[in-house]
Amino acid sequence: MSHGRDIIAQAVAEAASRYGFRGVRATNFYREWPETICLVNIQRSAWGPQFYLNAAVWFRRFGPERRPKEYKCQIRWRIGSPMEGDQSKAFTQALDLEHPLAADSRHSLIEAGADGYGFALLSRCETEQEALRVADEAGPLVAVALKARMQEKVN
Repeated sequence: MSHGRDIIAQAVAEAASRYGFRGVRATNFYREWPETICLVNIQRSAWGPQFYLNAAVWFRRFGPERRPKEYKCQIRWRIGSPMEGDQSKAFTQALDLEHPLAADSRHSLIEAGADGYGFALLSRCETEQEALRVADEAGPLVAVALKARMQEKVN
């Protein structure tokens, strides 16, 4: 793993540990509840040395996945998406290893973003209802599978 990627993984791991998430292969961090499995995934861009942090919620009623893939989850968002203005720009630059940035600054920006817009929100997603509430609060920047909403209407 490159030094820059190590900084990203370490920053995310430190934020994850505060919320009870456990790392799997330094790129995925999971926490399980009776109704949901929440995760944060570190994704490398196919086009360059940029990275993305993805957050997701799996509803257990859709299958016995123990370690669901982020792209298969019922609720998903890019952690930088809900940020605004300068904060969004700084977070995106911190995840871009071509952008010159001191290691401690990169670490701090990534840890704060992963904490506030990833793990803090996911820690509220213990139930399907709470996960859908978090998605609604975040607005159109959060993808919610229609099948997740279908059960909500039945209840």
